[in-house]
Parts: sequence; structure tokens; C-alpha cells
Amino acid sequence: MKNYQMTTVNKYVELLDKNLTQKEKTIKSAVERYLYRTKKARANAELLENLLA
Repeated sequence: MKNYQMTTVNKYVELLDKNLTQKEKTIKSAVERYLYRTKKARANAELLENLLA
């Protein structure tokens, strides 16, 4: 019979992040920057739309 431990999703992601290679860390960083820029662009577009309306 196997023993399973309960964990949170956040803790599980942290455990996965510990074992990343340098290339995977670079990819993760690039994706995070892309998501940040996308969110910022969306906010700027909404602001511009409100100013022009």
C-alpha cells in the first residue's frame, strides 16, 4: 500500500521549480516577462480606450 502526502498546489510548483535546469529557468523567465508585458499592454489599451471615449 502506498503512502500519499497531501500538499498544496503552490508547494508542489515550488518543488518542481527546484529541479529546473538553467535552460528551463531561462524559458520560465521569458514566459513570465511575456505575461507581464501582455497584462501591461492590456491595461494600457483599456486606459487609452477610456481616454478616447
